[in-house]
Order: sequence, then C-alpha cells, then structure tokens
Amino acid sequence: MQDESRSGNTPSHIVAIGASAGGLEALESLFDALPDDLGCAFVVVQHLSPDFKSMMDELLKKHTNMPTHQATEGETLLADTVYLIPAGKLMRVTDGKIYLSELPPDNRINLPINEFFRTLAEDSQNKAVGIILSGTGSDGCRGIQALKEAGAMVIAQDPEEAQFNGMPQNAINTGSVDFVLKVTEMPKYIKNFISHPLTATTTDKFKFHLSQNTGILEQILKLIQKQTDLDFKAYKESTVARRIEHRMSINNKLSLQEYWEYLQENENEIELVKQDLLIGVTQFFRDKELWDKVREDVVKPLVMESTPKDPIRVWCTGCSTGEEAYTIAMLFDSTIRELGLERQIKVFASDIDQSAVAYAATGIYPTGISNEVPSRYLSTYFHTLSDGNYQVTKELRSLVVLATHNVIQDPPFSNMDLVSCRNTLIYLQTPAQQKALAFFHFALKKNGYMVLGSAESPGNFSNYFHTIDSKLRVYQKTQDLRIPVSSITTQGIRRGGYEPKTIPQYIERINKRAIKPRNRLIGIKSLQERYIPPTFIIDSKLQLVYSYGDTSIFTTKLKPGEVTKDVADILIPELTSHVLSAAHQVIREDKSVLMESVLSEKDAEGMLKSYGLNCYTFTEDDEVEKYIAISFIEESVSSKPVADVVYTPDEQTQQRIMELDSSLVECQRMYREALEDLDTTSEELQSSNEELMAANEELQSTNEELQSVNEELYTVNSEYQQKIVELTDINNDLENLLTATELAVLFLDSDLRIRRYTRPLTNFMNIMDFDLNRPFMDLSLKFEFEGLHEHINSVNNGGESVHQTTKAENGREVEISISPYTIGQNNNGVVISMRELK
Repeated sequence: MQDESRSGNTPSHIVAIGASAGGLEALESLFDALPDDLGCAFVVVQHLSPDFKSMMDELLKKHTNMPTHQATEGETLLADTVYLIPAGKLMRVTDGKIYLSELPPDNRINLPINEFFRTLAEDSQNKAVGIILSGTGSDGCRGIQALKEAGAMVIAQDPEEAQFNGMPQNAINTGSVDFVLKVTEMPKYIKNFISHPLTATTTDKFKFHLSQNTGILEQILKLIQKQTDLDFKAYKESTVARRIEHRMSINNKLSLQEYWEYLQENENEIELVKQDLLIGVTQFFRDKELWDKVREDVVKPLVMESTPKDPIRVWCTGCSTGEEAYTIAMLFDSTIRELGLERQIKVFASDIDQSAVAYAATGIYPTGISNEVPSRYLSTYFHTLSDGNYQVTKELRSLVVLATHNVIQDPPFSNMDLVSCRNTLIYLQTPAQQKALAFFHFALKKNGYMVLGSAESPGNFSNYFHTIDSKLRVYQKTQDLRIPVSSITTQGIRRGGYEPKTIPQYIERINKRAIKPRNRLIGIKSLQERYIPPTFIIDSKLQLVYSYGDTSIFTTKLKPGEVTKDVADILIPELTSHVLSAAHQVIREDKSVLMESVLSEKDAEGMLKSYGLNCYTFTEDDEVEKYIAISFIEESVSSKPVADVVYTPDEQTQQRIMELDSSLVECQRMYREALEDLDTTSEELQSSNEELMAANEELQSTNEELQSVNEELYTVNSEYQQKIVELTDINNDLENLLTATELAVLFLDSDLRIRRYTRPLTNFMNIMDFDLNRPFMDLSLKFEFEGLHEHINSVNNGGESVHQTTKAENGREVEISISPYTIGQNNNGVVISMRELK
C-alpha cells in the first residue's frame, strides 16, 4: 500500500537532520521556517535514551503541518512527511525505505547520525541534504564526509547560535560543510539546492553543457591552479564535472559562465571547489576483509623475512587525513609485538592536500572511530582527550612520516616493501593512472607488495605484477624489470569535445627549455679552460657550489654511500687542512690568503710540479651571500697572484696549530654555555612539569565534579520523566471518568475560548472538534436559555457559581451549572456542565 502511494508521492530529495543536546529548540525553529510543500522527505536522527519514550513527534507537530511520526521498519519515505528515529534503534535507508535495527550489544558509543548519513549517501547520492544541529560530541562527522563525496549538500548550524556547539564545530572542522548558517536561514538554501535545474537534469546533459564551454572550464582550472598551485587537468572529466556541478548547484548558478564570474568575485569559492575536488572518504580499517588478508599474506611475511637492521618501508599514497596510514602502522606494530620480534617500521604517508596532511599530523580523530577501530587497537594505540576525541599515541605517531606529495608529478619514494594506493587512481585519467603505476613499480623492492582500491587494477601493467588476490586487489612485484617509457600513454582521451591536458607540467617545462637563446659571450668557455687555474667555488658553509678546470688531482675518489658537497670530503687528505685553514681565515678576516707549496705532484712526463693555494672571497651582483674561491696555482708560472696574507710551508703549520688552539678554546666556551643553557632548560622543564601535574589534578577534580553534576542532572531528568508519567496517568483517569459518567462538560479559558469538552455536550450544544480555541460566543445552544452569556461573564470575573434549570424544546428539563475554573486562588476560566433531569 505504501508502494502505491509512493508512486504519486515520491520525494525529490531526502533531508536528513542530525541533532543531540539542545537540538529540540533548533528543530522547532527549523520546522517553523520550513515550507510544507518542498516535496522532500525529512528524517530527524537524534540521540535518544532507550529507557524513555520519546515525545518528539507530539512536540514537532505543533511546528509543522506535515505528517510527523516515528519511523517504522520497511516504511517507504514519502514527500512532505517528517520521520523520527525511534529510541534505542539504528536507522538506515535503502531504496527509499527505512530499515531499523537494535543497537549492537558491544557498542561503546551510540552514533546513529553517522550510520543514517552514510547509508543515505549510498542510496540518494546528490539527491540528499545533510544538516547538523546543536549537540555534543562528533556524531555526524563521518556521515557528512560520505554525503559530501556523493555530491549532497551539507549544512551545519552556526556554533555561536547552537546551545551546544560540539557537533556543529566538529562537522565544520572536517572541511565537508558547504554552509554554516543560522537555523532560520537554512530553508532558503535547501529550496535553492533542490529546485536548481542541475538537480533535475542528468549528468550527461551537464557533460554536454561542459563540451559547449570547454574554454570556460579551462579558465576555471587555470584559476584554481593559479590560486592553489594544484593542477586538476589530469583528473577524469566525470570527476571534474561532478564537482563543478555540485558547486554550481549549492551556489545557485545556472551556467558555467555564471559560475566562472562568481569564482572571479569570490576567492573563498576557489578554495572550496579545490576541497571538493580533493575530497577523500577514508576511515580506519576500511574493508575489514582486506586488512585481514594484508595482515596474514603481506605484513607477517615482511616482518618475518626482515632483520632488525633493515627497516620495513611502507608508502601510503593518497593518505587523506591519515586513517589508512595509521591502520597500516598498527598492523605492523601489533604483528611485531605478537611475534616477539625486534623490527623497525616506517610508514611514509603522502597526499596532495596540505590541509589533510596537517590534520593527519595532529593525530586527533572524533569519537566515532571507536566503531571503526577494534577495541584491542583502540586501547593500545589511542588515548582519550578531555573533549571525548581520540589521539594517536606518541609511539604510533613516530612510526608515520607525513608529507605533501603529488603522485603523478613529484619523484616517487624508493626501496619500499609495500605501496598502498586505495581509491585514488579512480579519479585520474588513464595516462595519469599509468604514470602513477609506473612510479609505484619503481618505488617497490623486488618481492614488494602493492594494494589498490576495490575499483582499481594494474591494467596494462598486469604483466609487471603478480596477483595475490584479484578480488581484494593485492599484488606483488616479483621481477625487477623496468617499465618501458613507450608503454605509458602520453595523450589524453577526448570525450564529448572536451580534452583535459594530462601531460605532466614538467614535460612542458622541458620543451620550453629545449629552445635556448644564443649565448652572446662567445668563446668564454674556451678562455676559461685555457687561462683559469683549477678552482673550487664554495659557500660560507664550505659546501661546493661550482668548479673550474681540471681538478681531478686535488679530489679524492667518490666514496660509496650518501653523496656530500662538503669540501673537506671532496679534497684529498693532503690538502684538507690547508684549504680549511685558509677558508676560515678568509671568512673571519675578509682578506685574501696565499699558501705556498701545499702540494707536489709529478706530471705525465715525470716532471715534479708544485702548487700553491690562493683563497679569496667575492659576491655576485644580484646576491648578498659571499662565496669563496679556492684556486690551485702552479708555482712554475713566473707571475704570482697578489694576496693580503702569504704563508710559507713552515708558517702554514704554525698557523694551523694556532687556529686549532683558538678553535679548541672557542669550543670549550660554547660547551660551558651549552651546559648552563641545559641546566636552565632543565629547571624550566621541571617547573613546567610541576605546573602540568597541578593542572592535571585540577582537571581530574573538575572531571569528578562534572560527573557528579551529570548524575544530578540524570536524577532530575528521571524525576521529570516520572512526573510526566504521573500526569499522563491523571489525564487518562480524568478522560475515562468523564466518559464513564456521561457528563456534558465544557471548559473555557480566561478569554472564554473553548479548551475542552466531553462528547455528551453535543446533545445540548452545536459544537464540533474544530471549534476548539474558538470564542464561546460563536456557539449556540439547542434550546433557549436567556442570560447564559451574562452568567458566564459574571462567574469568569469572580462572581458566584450559577445553578439553574430550564426547559428544552421537547419539554425535558436541563440543569445547567456554571462554576469558576480555579488553580489555587486564581480564577483561570469557567466550567459549564449540563445534565437532563429525569
């Protein structure tokens, strides 16, 4: 029957409203302002105690003409109807129908808003609106992220207006909220969104609109790149179209040209559309089956096959706000502990979104993660903050290195044992996907593992990866082969007239550099080789910047390991002390130095050659920093260079000893100063520690006081609930008494308006249900009774009760009693009773 009514009353959108403490007032204001004919279904999800019956439906009925009731199992959502979550239930929506379930017995925190919003995102996509009203905690944060990803509109109540700003503020902090509004402003934005032409058209029509305005779309993407340094040209056209369509809908812009003009006038919108394009849905242990597989078939083998000296390296790319990176770190650390081994683990987590990386770096997550993280991990790797949120432990945080990184433009990480890239490639065009996969292949060690999202695969590169589990997308690099450049597509895919440019930016820069202007300093290179002696150019930190001539006889062979530019590591040992001594003196005194006979070498003909060392400083025209030139002069040359200070070989040794003595005295002085600074710092840290301990004690005391207040409030609430039960029983007793006695009774308020009446009154008076709240003067008796209104006014104004008998038309006698309706000593109306005398 419901399905039949649905066919003619299907809602255009579903508006989901999440509220908790202080939400009643916000809900009443919202429904006061909402029109009754928007054509939407409204679903209110609250935090309700399972121990008490909710009266929310009765309370909201006074603020809307839409049918309002608690949702029932399997109920079809209808337009212009309000549905309320029953107490003690979790509510979901599938195929436009509501499904209820009991709260799980091991559920630590009740998060019904997250659950409903998540299923709503899957069911209604962009035909949904999510609203977060007053409340404490962070319920709804995960849900609105899912709604945002699906293209729905998300609104949060202004925290300054909310009685409890916890839920709205936490929702805003996720970056998934489209508008922060006063409650009374929300209906206008909801109406604009659901009535926007784009919400009524198909995606194909909007794509056609894009194909007719490719130039404007190019300008929009260039503007975003200019303001944010992020290039979205490699994104799939469908991804860009969906995000742009969403921004146009919520901003009520009808065409791409109109939205382009709006972007130019509102810089804040550029940041918002960037966030829309970067939005990522992630959570801890997402797809539990996958992580169970990874633990057994990837993590354990890597831990057992590695050694304590070789760190296990993991690259988690597209990490968003860090949940997946910390998940991987927990899996490895817990496995290492379980096996009783000693291993090093380092998870490199990267994402293009700087704000997401910054969020991940704090390691603070909402209370809702208690439903995502298994209890054994939650108690080991997280601690609870004062506001109820969770923060990763220092030990877990130390395992994860976070960085901003563009997976298709920046150089990849290397020597990785595991690369995880889940649900990132699906947003990229084929060329960008291929380039990313080539980077992943390069980054992995032989026998390293790769994990992709459920809708992703190696595609054309399947030959380079061994499939471990095709369903869960787990692969292994078994051969150390290079992927040929020719196998990577370099051309974009043309669709519907719009061809996004997918060739990386750096290729364009290389092409630009390929055409070089002609150098006008003709012959300079030849003159340098002929006349400039072997020379090193170093900076003030003694790092090599440039070299001239053949310096091979003065430098040592390249050593294995990390390459350094330190001049002391580059020169042969015989020259190191001379060069360092000269360089230090030049920096200190700003004088040129000449050291004679610092090196003797035989040439190819067996002739002994002696070299002197000339050292001096200089600056470039457009730079402030000083550079140091170290030239090796062959002493057989007739002319000697001019220098401020000249040292013979004996003087060089004495000068070096004096310099070392001076350096030793300076080091000792700095050591003493460092010890004094450490002592001072230690005292300050001890003082800070004492202050923190005192603050901790105060917080514990405050927490105990809050718990006490909470218990008192719960007691008061219980008393009120009990009083409501008593009043309900009394009201029921009164109703049954009046019905059983068949008394005709009419209750009037102090303004002589009808408050209540019993059914037998219809035998004596022309009255119906819709007459409630009407003035008594508008009604008439079914028989004559002069002076009735005067008697009623007299009694209402404090006069005595009236008891009179009159005759009806059929000759029967009717007794009429008019008495004051009193509360204490105050007169608050009139009670009129009538009965037929036998």
